Amino acid sequence: MLTNQHQQFLSKSNEWIDGREAIRLFRSEYKDVAINQMFEANTRDVSLRIELLQCEVNGKGQPQVPEDALGEPAVKAEAAGEPEIEPGAPEEMPPSTNPEVNPEPAPEVTPDEPPEVAPDEPPEIEPQQPEEGAAKSNSAA
Repeated sequence: MLTNQHQQFLSKSNEWIDGREAIRLFRSEYKDVAINQMFEANTRDVSLRIELLQCEVNGKGQPQVPEDALGEPAVKAEAAGEPEIEPGAPEEMPPSTNPEVNPEPAPEVTPDEPPEVAPDEPPEIEPQQPEEGAAKSNSAA
């Protein structure tokens, strides 16, 4: 059988249970099968510290889990008569506005004025133009 650090046992349906229902527990008489299952369970949740637990089986082939290996039984709050929400706790309310639905408008920014350039001024640098005669003589060679 496989157990974790919370004293829970792996079930046949790959869930961690308290181990009190022996018929639901994963078990294998072969250690290599159990190690493979331990590896698979650990890849699903790497935070678990899983160990192999060897124990005797009863006449029906079900494991006899030692009492000291069992953790506290899982008790749902409703079954224990305790409400899910503590009395006096503030109610959970959705926010009054949703910032994703009603985004704040972007502030208006005045554009910078373009730089002043006199249209009649020639550019400071004139591009070099190849001479027409030199271009023709190079292409004919």
